[in-house]
Amino acid sequence: MSSSFSSYVKGVLVGLGVGFLVAPKSGKETREDIGTKLNDLKKQSKELADMAVEKGEEVTDTSRDAADDVRKSLVDSSRKLRSTLSDTAKDVQQTTESFVANMSDQAKEASNELKDTAADARHEAGGIVKDTAKDVKSTTDDAVEDVKDTVEDATDDLPQ
Repeated sequence: MSSSFSSYVKGVLVGLGVGFLVAPKSGKETREDIGTKLNDLKKQSKELADMAVEKGEEVTDTSRDAADDVRKSLVDSSRKLRSTLSDTAKDVQQTTESFVANMSDQAKEASNELKDTAADARHEAGGIVKDTAKDVKSTTDDAVEDVKDTVEDATDDLPQ
């Protein structure tokens, strides 16, 4: 933009200079015309400079707004990500705690079942031992009776 503006100013000055040199006016009129043209050129230059400043301010404001929008977007994205990660961590913690509690309950239940089975087995074994002891005693008593009977029979058969 500055080279275009510079070329424009140079072209205007060269055009003015050539125009004044070949114009059929008196020196005083030519100086007045040059002064007027220079004043017009100053006004145009001032207007162009003001426009350039205004455009620069617009670009600055637009850039600042865009940077603010990007910053806000990044902050929002960061907050959402942090929230999502926090929620996920809580879910994992709850799932882990639930799993551990469930496993603990299952282990206690299995332990209780094992204790009950052992108690039942002990009770049944005790009953079997008692029944076996009774059977042995009964068989022994019967054997003793049989021996007594045999001894009596043998004693009776002996010559007297």
